[in-house]
Amino acid sequence: MNQLSGVGGDLLGVFAVAIGAAALLYALTHALRAAGRPLPGWVLPAGIGASMLIYATWNEYSWASRVKAQLPERVQVVSEGTGRSGLRPWTFLVAPTSRLALIDPDAVREGQDGAQIVPVILVERWKRSVTVEQGVDCAGGRTRAPNGDWQDAAAGDPAFAAICSGG
Repeated sequence: MNQLSGVGGDLLGVFAVAIGAAALLYALTHALRAAGRPLPGWVLPAGIGASMLIYATWNEYSWASRVKAQLPERVQVVSEGTGRSGLRPWTFLVAPTSRLALIDPDAVREGQDGAQIVPVILVERWKRSVTVEQGVDCAGGRTRAPNGDWQDAAAGDPAFAAICSGG
């Protein structure tokens, strides 16, 4: 990820789209006026606003696929989380992916008693990525959260399934 992967990068993108849309619509408005077919005055601000909303929505819904496309092939996405917000009412219709949990099988190492230590990379939109280590004991069917005790693996635990099924 680069330095402009947060909110600042999103705002910069929205402003760049707005400036581009303004330039195109301004040129179109003047060309049509010269051709004797003037557009109503509201077309320019409405077009700029619509372009900003369309870009912001595309950027939000394509975030996860763009992050996944940057990952090395060996990295597995073990879980995806979605987010809804009243500030973005369209997210109640279709919630965009806003969180990913990733495992790099090459980073798994042997722990105590035959268990494996699995670094799980937690990536969330507009936040710093965090790596937590989860213990996985495939033979014993149990997992251990960071700084926690061993517990039976929950049914459907994605990290346990990814490591113990061989990837």
